[in-house]
Amino acid sequence: MKKTLSLIFIVLLLFSSCELAYEQTPYDINLITIALDYSNTDVNSLNGTINDAREIEKAFRESCKRNQINYTSNNFYQIGTSYDFQTINNNQYPKKANILKALDKLINSSSDSSINIIYYSGHSDSTGSWLLGTTDSENGDSFDRFDIIKYDQILSVNEIYKKLKLVKGKKLIIVDSCYSGNFKQDSPYSLDENNFTFDSAYKKLLSNESTIEDNIFILCATEKNNYAHEPTYCLGQRLHGYFTKALLEGMGWCDGEKGVLTYNCINSLTDNKGIQGTLATGLPPAAKKHCLSIDSLDQYIKQNQDILLKSEDILIEHQYPQITGKRFDLVLFKY
Repeated sequence: MKKTLSLIFIVLLLFSSCELAYEQTPYDINLITIALDYSNTDVNSLNGTINDAREIEKAFRESCKRNQINYTSNNFYQIGTSYDFQTINNNQYPKKANILKALDKLINSSSDSSINIIYYSGHSDSTGSWLLGTTDSENGDSFDRFDIIKYDQILSVNEIYKKLKLVKGKKLIIVDSCYSGNFKQDSPYSLDENNFTFDSAYKKLLSNESTIEDNIFILCATEKNNYAHEPTYCLGQRLHGYFTKALLEGMGWCDGEKGVLTYNCINSLTDNKGIQGTLATGLPPAAKKHCLSIDSLDQYIKQNQDILLKSEDILIEHQYPQITGKRFDLVLFKY
């Protein structure tokens, strides 16, 4: 009987939101967004990635403004078919050297009260590594060729973790790409939702072993051996990856109606930078107990994404978002 009561208590602790949460006041949010559309390359071009990153950036910016939180962003986008010397040497071009510099900047500027977020929307290889723009056209590198991947086109999971471990404060990695589940490094507190037992929960909580940093969190689109998807492109539509669309909705980003995003382009709702939408007033749809946290966003995405979570048929598109398995949740905003 005592063991049964203990197990129930453990489960309540593991799955509670906001009670077991990392939050600090005051704090600041630093965001890095990275997106590539791969136009005119030998991999599939992606039509929602730039929308994903731009609207994620603005949603965080407006959320911080509403909550009076200090905010900085650094954004790296590859758009269209220009790969000339001037383009790839722009400081905001998503090549590996630029992104590593941005991470070094976080190492030097972050504080113990910072929440540092990296968002990526693009292609990944089977290890979860990000496929980035080339570094030096003078050496004959060609961005349009991904049949032979070069070192300066790959930013690996381990390289990202190695940098983030040196950044002060809490760190959150949000990834909308194929095989993004590779970012989910195992934790003694992770529970397999498909094979959950009370005994496994008991052993997890009492374990003293840990293989990951307690202040690095992940939220990603799919499992480590599965694809991430976006709708088929149609002329006149504004696309998002299925994962990011649900993430934005959960944050309260919308096309004029609370919590609703459409695939239609609406000129009256598009600003001069081409970003469509706004942050709705009131509580974000994903908020729980007046907290918008990683756990609550994950739950919202799984309940509201426009694609199956699972399928027995590998030919049917599906994706199951992944989240860090820890005793603690990370609160982004309180209302």
